[in-house]
Amino acid sequence: MMRNLKLILALALVLLCGSLENPTAQQAPEKKTDPFPGWNQRVADTKLDFRHYYPLEEVNATCEMLVKRFPELLSMKEIGRSYQDRPLYCVTLCAQKTGAHDTKPAMYIDSNIHGNEIQGTEIILVTIWYLLRNYGHEEWVTRLVDTRTFYFVPVVNPDSRHLWFATPNNPHSLRGNHRPFDDDRDGKFDEDPPNDLNGDGRITMMRRPDPNGDWVLGEDKRIMVRRKPGQPGEYRLWRSEGIDDDGDGEINEDELGGVDLNRNFPVGWQPRYRQWGAGDYPCSEPEVRACVDFISSRDNIAGMQFYHNAARMILRPPGSSSDSGVTPREDVRVYDRIGQRGERIIPGYRYLQTHDGLYEAFGTQIDFGYLGLGRFVFTNELWGGTSHEVDGIPGDGPADTRDWHDEFGNGRAYIDWKPFKHPDLGDIEIGGWDQFATRMPPAELFIEEGFRNALFTLKHAESFAELEFVSVTAEPAGAGLVRLRLALKNKGVMPTDSAMAAQRKEDTPVEVSVQGGQLVMAGLSDETFTDVRLQKGRIETLKIPRISSEQIQYAELIVKAAPGTGLKLTAHHPRAVDAATSVKTP
Repeated sequence: MMRNLKLILALALVLLCGSLENPTAQQAPEKKTDPFPGWNQRVADTKLDFRHYYPLEEVNATCEMLVKRFPELLSMKEIGRSYQDRPLYCVTLCAQKTGAHDTKPAMYIDSNIHGNEIQGTEIILVTIWYLLRNYGHEEWVTRLVDTRTFYFVPVVNPDSRHLWFATPNNPHSLRGNHRPFDDDRDGKFDEDPPNDLNGDGRITMMRRPDPNGDWVLGEDKRIMVRRKPGQPGEYRLWRSEGIDDDGDGEINEDELGGVDLNRNFPVGWQPRYRQWGAGDYPCSEPEVRACVDFISSRDNIAGMQFYHNAARMILRPPGSSSDSGVTPREDVRVYDRIGQRGERIIPGYRYLQTHDGLYEAFGTQIDFGYLGLGRFVFTNELWGGTSHEVDGIPGDGPADTRDWHDEFGNGRAYIDWKPFKHPDLGDIEIGGWDQFATRMPPAELFIEEGFRNALFTLKHAESFAELEFVSVTAEPAGAGLVRLRLALKNKGVMPTDSAMAAQRKEDTPVEVSVQGGQLVMAGLSDETFTDVRLQKGRIETLKIPRISSEQIQYAELIVKAAPGTGLKLTAHHPRAVDAATSVKTP
């Protein structure tokens, strides 16, 4: 036995030494030459730290630092101002050497539209860093950056993000923007928000002994659960600590702000009596108006990704209705292909249709992007209760959440209950979960989820329509004319336009142009080129209606060109990767 053990240890030592002699065996792939002068060192010098959450000022400073260090790919501009006059920034990632940002299909990504749903911002920073880190070294990343544009809006709700870090909060506060709103309809605005009564820099919960209360202590006395039918109560519970600021007998009934920015978009909007938080009218809020104007003015945006929390979901539209009679089946198949891939990339996440899988919601980003513009869009609900696992089994209750934070969060997110003398309620206790507990992971453990979500978004962008000339032939047509017959394929997962865009007449044809000769006549054809349907009107380019995924479209062109002339053909669509080829006239 001892001899066998020594043999095993010797073999392990040999393998370990071998791996040490080959340091790339367990490390990232060896870096190739710099794609731009000093690129590798510039990436290393960023020293980005994804083990903490970024206050608003640090988000902006980090973006400015990245833009300054990597002008070959990054630029940054203000696209609007918040209600409290803070800037909304967009960071554009585009390889200028392969074309301007608006000449390539684009992916739009934003986050933190709800002030308490913060970690999508960090995922955007991770995504930018990942693209910078691997550009010029990972072939698929290099091609992605060279052929596509990325528009990042890290913080849609800057007022709430600023206050999330600067002031005490609970996990659910500061969801909306900061336009004053009279929640309790008493003629006053934002006059009774939660209060940090014990001055510990956070807003947790309050409880008071009450035999008629709905809550009892669990087996672990730190945990409270709802009493069962017939079971005596032990406590009355308030979700947020606070006092009756306005003397109306209610506590915390008129919090700060009140428009839910993700209920204020112009497609499917409903008034407040139908949809809580909707605002006075579509795009009434400057933050939403800035995003809508930005997206609407960029015809090259092919896909969109919105980050929220907290339910571990990959959501597709619509949010205002079921699919029936609304979503074309072809689009569902495209969504399924991308969404189901996302389930493989991000373990524990479920791919769902928003209305049926989560809840009904009107005036949302996701419906604006798809129902309004016909783009393929997703909302990822990050983290959530099903993440709280300590033994490989997803948790589903407060004890699981407590255990998870004890093991991985070092007990920091759970605040022990302590006595407090409340001016209205008398003897109470304050404690429970702090603002960073249930909606987001401890920052040190964010990185895996961050990179997996970033990868899903990049794979979405990789799925864009991509044009390819399968074949082009040229033959004399007499009188100085040449007949070109071509087969053009969309080899992408996504069509050049969604079926919804075509249904809403928001689609755009693929245009094939010819350089080196004059286009005289053009038409779409069948595979045998025996049935040509001529294009009407003035012929400057061949126009091809939407091309589905993996579909080949055939066409015939008549071009006036001298014998032996080199002709260049280009196929362009604003939301597809373009194609080019050349052919010599006979």
